[in-house]
Amino acid sequence: MSSQRFRWKAVDANGIIQRGVWVGNELSEIQTRLRNAGYFPVVIRPSRNWQSFFLPYSRNFQWGQFARRLATLLEAGIPLLQALEIMSFHEAKLTFQLEQWKSIKERVEEGSDLSEAMSLLNPPPNAFVLSMIKAGEHTGTMGKVLSEVADESDQEYVYQKKIKAALAYPLLLFFAVVIVLYVLSVWVLPMYQKLFIGMGVELPFLTRVIFACGRKLPVVLWSGLGLLTTCLIVLRFTSPDHWKMRLEYLFGRLPLLGKIYHLRDLVQFNHILERLLSAGIPLLEALRLTVGTLRSPEMLELTSQLVLSVRQGKRMAPLLRASRVFPKEGAEMVAVAEEAGQLERMLQFVTQMCRQELENQLDRLTRMIEPALILVVAGLIGLVAAGVMLPIFDLSSHLE
Repeated sequence: MSSQRFRWKAVDANGIIQRGVWVGNELSEIQTRLRNAGYFPVVIRPSRNWQSFFLPYSRNFQWGQFARRLATLLEAGIPLLQALEIMSFHEAKLTFQLEQWKSIKERVEEGSDLSEAMSLLNPPPNAFVLSMIKAGEHTGTMGKVLSEVADESDQEYVYQKKIKAALAYPLLLFFAVVIVLYVLSVWVLPMYQKLFIGMGVELPFLTRVIFACGRKLPVVLWSGLGLLTTCLIVLRFTSPDHWKMRLEYLFGRLPLLGKIYHLRDLVQFNHILERLLSAGIPLLEALRLTVGTLRSPEMLELTSQLVLSVRQGKRMAPLLRASRVFPKEGAEMVAVAEEAGQLERMLQFVTQMCRQELENQLDRLTRMIEPALILVVAGLIGLVAAGVMLPIFDLSSHLE
């Protein structure tokens, strides 16, 4: 088997995310090397070459659907191997999803655990899914754990749809504005400019500025589109994970959108940590696994500090109280929970609190952006119309 380059992202013993590129024969070899080095793998995927660039593999495997179907069969009393056989037996068309199911079934037949079989897939599920399934294997509650994984995946999908829906209309309106301005600058403004020049009309300052901008706008738009396309191609071919993190970091700095990204990370942190603790995973390992699901640098830094604090036998509440990103009410609730030994139960309430605030922020974003963009569009079109109509008014006054 020929060697290839694998890009990986893993969490070290201190809870800090590490990245690198290693050469190996297969994905399982890289996983073994990472674990031997003391890392907890989060993402491992082959480095892209020209074939994967033009024919990229699909990464849209729906773990929620897989977990839901498998959980239903297991809770009905069907053995794991037979359940996997049932899931893939009645499928007529060989899809990417079916290939993944069959790969899992074959590895389980060879004697692997379900979590081990799933970790060898390409792409593998995230650290949360694998950890929950490992916990289910150790506690004998695989059906219940898979149902929780399915609920979490469905909930994550719902929130992604809500965020996309909140941004869809503003983006559509923005592109509509660009198209309208392009049509005006290419066809409408040149026609009026020739008309005014032919009639020898002295153009007002606003009209001259609008005509000058109209002449340059197509060049600017096409240059911007070409530059954006080139950047996306280069970034897709080189390091897609890196530029996605940079893009999310920029979004996180925007006034309203930044708060939504921050609240989404808070919901993710509290909810996944609560699920891992409820599944019987120790707090230190649960914190390390939670790091792989976060995005904002502030939450990553806070979670890394929590890992170090818990390793030293300290409690989480002092760090959460001192943090600027964690809600003060949530920090006090965690402090009470640590005293009472009911951390996972209290994390449920913190999750509900952050989730409610996230819902409110999404509604607020939608209510504020739509009228603001409508006003901007109306202002631009009104400005162009005023610039075109001013010479006509001057001309009509001279004719009178």
